[in-house]
Amino acid sequence: MKTIQGKSSPHAMSANSTVLPCNFRSAGRLSNESARTLTTVHETLARNLTNSLDVYLGTGLEVRLIHLEQFSMEDFKATCMSAAYMLPCSAKPSSNTLLLEMDSSLMFTVIDLLLGGSGKNPESARELTEIDEEIMEGVGSLIAQQIERAWQPVGFVLTPGKCVKPNLAHRVFPPTEKVLRIHFEVSVAGVTGALYIAFQASMASHLVRNIRADSTGKTGGVVYMPLPKLQKRILDCQFALSGDIPNLKVPVRDLARIEVGSVLMLSAPVSMPGKLTLEGKTYYEALPVRQGNNKAMQLMNAIHSKHTDVEAKEEEHHAGS
Repeated sequence: MKTIQGKSSPHAMSANSTVLPCNFRSAGRLSNESARTLTTVHETLARNLTNSLDVYLGTGLEVRLIHLEQFSMEDFKATCMSAAYMLPCSAKPSSNTLLLEMDSSLMFTVIDLLLGGSGKNPESARELTEIDEEIMEGVGSLIAQQIERAWQPVGFVLTPGKCVKPNLAHRVFPPTEKVLRIHFEVSVAGVTGALYIAFQASMASHLVRNIRADSTGKTGGVVYMPLPKLQKRILDCQFALSGDIPNLKVPVRDLARIEVGSVLMLSAPVSMPGKLTLEGKTYYEALPVRQGNNKAMQLMNAIHSKHTDVEAKEEEHHAGS
């Protein structure tokens, strides 16, 4: 209800208005839509980390997104005390910093795996050695690369620094900032531990805006970089390959006389081609050649499939006997 002068009546305001107490802790919190966008981004990151850490550690593992949390600086400072490994990463070209956190059980499992161990029964909490820190720098760099990939729309380049003490980790952020903390659970070698990514809430807002802008005009909502195709990943695998002349027979008397520098005569004409063998299976006739400073094989005729079938049956027969 308005007065004649166009101002609100104090009595009308008190009768119709609802007054709520201001909760300063809830100010600046992420909206549900922003939280959903960040959740989608970091679920993709979890899948990418699963693949890359699997290859890096040489063992199967799983990375799962658990939840997103927003803290005041005082509350975040309290959570840092329980962490074992804290690695700050500068996010260029901005002046922001991202913080990687890992608990002790997961960290020592990773270190043991990279040193050739089984990763089971990780050590109890202890001070990190210089060797431990060097090993974890490689792990931190790998995680930072995957974060760059998931955050591609924002264009940050993450550069890991030196690990910091948990009681000093909060100092990488401005004291008045709120902190967004992404919680992942990593299961590897029978051990389940926590991995966290922490960054300023203002940085999260910038990330959400850029992701939404990047998705404009694309169907199906937010679109992210897909995982590499299985075929592409297989092309990077290595297999044992050899070029040889199989089924040769040499008299025992010739073998008894061999020594360093001697020449062993083989019952094979010079024109006889060798065989290209891959993981114990023969696929092609091949001639030894030279390619620059490297030895190479020139492939001739494909070995008929029935030959490989016979070899497979012979292997099964020998294995059964």
